[in-house]
Amino acid sequence: MNEQEIIRAAMSSRNINQGELAKLAGYNAQSAISNKLYGKSMRVDTFVKLLSAMGFSVKVEGLGHEWELTG
Repeated sequence: MNEQEIIRAAMSSRNINQGELAKLAGYNAQSAISNKLYGKSMRVDTFVKLLSAMGFSVKVEGLGHEWELTG
């Protein structure tokens, strides 16, 4: 599962459309979300920002370390 698929799954679980996510994340237009969902890849900070706007956080584990990322 890539970052766009995770965002789409999160949107589905919260019943949020692209326009609503744009507003929650501080973007002016729905097209900003569409561009991120259907582009080649997404920056990590954008990924965290979009998930955070929907009430999720990102937890990274590995190599004996753990980080909790929120927007």
